[in-house]
Amino acid sequence: MKKLLDTIEMVIEMISRILIGGIVAIIFYAVVMRYVFHRPPAWSEELSRFIFIWMIMLSAVLVTREQSHIQMTFLVDLLPERLRFFLSNFIRLLMIAFCWVMIQQGLKIYPIVAEASSPSFGISMGWLYLAIPVSGMLMGLYVLEWMVKSIIARGRGTSSRE
Repeated sequence: MKKLLDTIEMVIEMISRILIGGIVAIIFYAVVMRYVFHRPPAWSEELSRFIFIWMIMLSAVLVTREQSHIQMTFLVDLLPERLRFFLSNFIRLLMIAFCWVMIQQGLKIYPIVAEASSPSFGISMGWLYLAIPVSGMLMGLYVLEWMVKSIIARGRGTSSRE
């Protein structure tokens, strides 16, 4: 399972790199067209916004895998190891619940927004909103992975610094 999750992470990293490169290229092109040729492309802002939203949501998945979200641990670090273990896993359960809400509400809104189309390209807005349930599912997988790792580490008697 770890190999599958590592592969998914690698694919997401590659997609994120491609997306950020795409944003840079599109914005560079738009700036050159606007200020050098005085013919700004109408589609550049919309496309860069779509790419940016997907990049942010996929990057949130990567941050979840690395446990790099901003957190304040000075009070948690004062707790005994056993209480810290339960608190960390309780927070992970809350994160999984939030991911479930993202999936559920993202899928609920998808059919509604899929009927609308983007102004410049005319593609379904569903593609944009699909980032919500996709990232929710992937974040939930990685939170579950960390939860299982902490339980296994606790069972072995090793200290897992959350």
